Amino acid sequence: MFCPKCGKPLAEGSMACVDCGPVNATVPQEHKSKKKFFNAPSKAAKSYAAIFSAALVFPASICTVIDFLVHKHDCWFDIVIGALMLAWVIFVYPVLRVTKASVNGIIIFGAIMGFTLYVSHKTGQAEWITQFTMPLILMTAGMIALDVSLIGGRHIKGFHIVSLMAIESAIYFVALEAMMDNLFKNGVIELTWSIVVACIFVSVVAFAEAFSYVGRLNRKDKNK
Repeated sequence: MFCPKCGKPLAEGSMACVDCGPVNATVPQEHKSKKKFFNAPSKAAKSYAAIFSAALVFPASICTVIDFLVHKHDCWFDIVIGALMLAWVIFVYPVLRVTKASVNGIIIFGAIMGFTLYVSHKTGQAEWITQFTMPLILMTAGMIALDVSLIGGRHIKGFHIVSLMAIESAIYFVALEAMMDNLFKNGVIELTWSIVVACIFVSVVAFAEAFSYVGRLNRKDKNK
């Protein structure tokens, strides 16, 4: 038998816990709650992850095709795909809430550092750390802080969360390409693929807000 408050084992027939004091009832061992390292994501989180993941397929595939057609020897598509995967880790994984916030932070930090080291090894350049990595990390940290504040504080709910993530993703990819152009093209910024990606996320925002509006209308009709 176990204490229903703290879960510590109780002596057979005992009605008091050493830490919690008197208890109303005992709980069999098979019903004792166990802390899980991995949690099952909610249905809304799964839906958001599916939409976000599907949106990443187009830029990944189009950049790969363009790179093979135009730059047959000096390929760069792997950096784009790595950036897309990093964006998924940053903007999707925490929403799933599969692990604790502290573990999420470690995973995100590891993903950022891994992507940073890979790009550094591939390009063989060092100046990109200040021109690319640090601004990217600061922007990411700012977005994460905003998400924690708005979502954790329940200032936004439901489809508005999807809209927030989509807007941040659009800004993220445009800034990402701008920083890449500034670094690899000697300051000449020519936004191309990021604009297409941004348009996709703007469409996601439009759909999310439309679903949210329809949901509000349905709730009003039910309350009448």
